[in-house]
Amino acid sequence: MTVNGSFKSTRTIRTKNLLYTDPQLSIRTSADGSVRLIGQIDLTNGDAIAGALNKAWTKAGAQAVDVAELKFIDLYGLRALAVLSDSPVGHPIQLDNVRPALRKLLVMLDWPAFTMA
Repeated sequence: MTVNGSFKSTRTIRTKNLLYTDPQLSIRTSADGSVRLIGQIDLTNGDAIAGALNKAWTKAGAQAVDVAELKFIDLYGLRALAVLSDSPVGHPIQLDNVRPALRKLLVMLDWPAFTMA
């Protein structure tokens, strides 16, 4: 796992295209393939979110996932994102704007599926 940068965002998502929404989470995309997760991911929506991201990234190619507005993610949600690093992305998922609690968890897990910027 690579850990760099700070909590401040350096990426601006210019377009606000809605990729996915449910009562707990919205996923917005930008023209460069980046996505922003807004809300929470858990057992109830992890598979649906992985499916939506998989479909989008197969077409556009993943750049990064902005998690600044992610309020909660459980291990099931992390696993759903980690699976994407193998297919279709083929490399670790870059997480931007990782909050301290999530950063601590990811450092502890040392999961090669993620890098943090």
